[in-house]
Amino acid sequence: MRFGVVRELTPEERRVPVTPDGARTLVAAGHSVFVETGVGAGAGFSDTEYVASGAQVQYAPREVAASSDILVKLHAPMASEADLFKPNGTVLGFLHLASLEPSWHALFAERKTTTISLEMVREGIDEYPILEPLSALGGRVAIALAAYHLTIPGGGPGVLLGGCSGVPPAMVLVIGGGTAGQAAAAEAAALGAQVVVLDRDPRRLQRMERAIGRIAVTATASEYHLSRYVEQADVVIGAVAVRGEPAPKVLRRQHIRLMREGTLFIDMAIDEGGCSETSRPTTPEMPVYEAEGVRHICIPNLPSEVARTASRALGSSLLPYLLELAEGVRPAIARSEALRHACGFLEGQLVSPALRKYISMPAADLDALVPRAE
Repeated sequence: MRFGVVRELTPEERRVPVTPDGARTLVAAGHSVFVETGVGAGAGFSDTEYVASGAQVQYAPREVAASSDILVKLHAPMASEADLFKPNGTVLGFLHLASLEPSWHALFAERKTTTISLEMVREGIDEYPILEPLSALGGRVAIALAAYHLTIPGGGPGVLLGGCSGVPPAMVLVIGGGTAGQAAAAEAAALGAQVVVLDRDPRRLQRMERAIGRIAVTATASEYHLSRYVEQADVVIGAVAVRGEPAPKVLRRQHIRLMREGTLFIDMAIDEGGCSETSRPTTPEMPVYEAEGVRHICIPNLPSEVARTASRALGSSLLPYLLELAEGVRPAIARSEALRHACGFLEGQLVSPALRKYISMPAADLDALVPRAE
């Protein structure tokens, strides 16, 4: 199988889904890897390292795409990347197909493209082995940002997250008890902050307590608890997401108005549209804006701020699935429930039941097209 990796066009994206180590493993297994020159520069991986791993470096994304059977990306494609999708090809990435413009759905159908959405790769009942390590990393980065932006140099009120002797710690409210929220809560607590976690699912809160102990106060995300705790928080972390769907707006403008002036709100769900009515994307160069007296940080792709670590984490979790797909896309989907769940389009046909309410086109039955291997 021939794999291709092109540079991402999403602003400030520095990660790469296939590291030189990953390329070396694929090549050793008898496959080919084509990378666009400079693909790993943002994460500190040089073209020389890729060449040493056995990958072939090419100078234009179209060359890479033309040489490849499977295009390995990070993000959904941008308008200028339409030419990268050759007929009967396969694309992997955090595609968020429900949020794509209908023109992309039509292009996938026209080119008979097969799509594997990495955010939907699921093992067992509720384990997402590619998304979860990056979500956890994003949660930790969010707390690192919070710690800095509470200081005077960070434009904050001059508050130490963990307080000090005789001075109480800052209060961090985490909304959402999934992987990102759990990691953010653990990181904030490790720095000495007072932590409160809200989630609508009591089972998530129970899992969090088992995982990190009772170092955080947990409460059901009722209107009462949400209004009560946003008034008290120094930092609010929005870690709310529904996999494969736009983020729900759990924080309305009235909630933002309840926050004290100078409160810091970090929306980790901004990649899926944000979980607050006041959220809009920001950049690492200009990370903060103010709305209703509250400082907002809404940087997409927080793991990209630690690109080398994130690339290694992503590469190691993705590699087993690339090796499965290398033996044939249809056979891999027949064998692997994880890849089956992540398949949105198969050879141009919409096959994901979860996407049917978002994509207005005829849907096919994946079980009929690719029966499960026995």
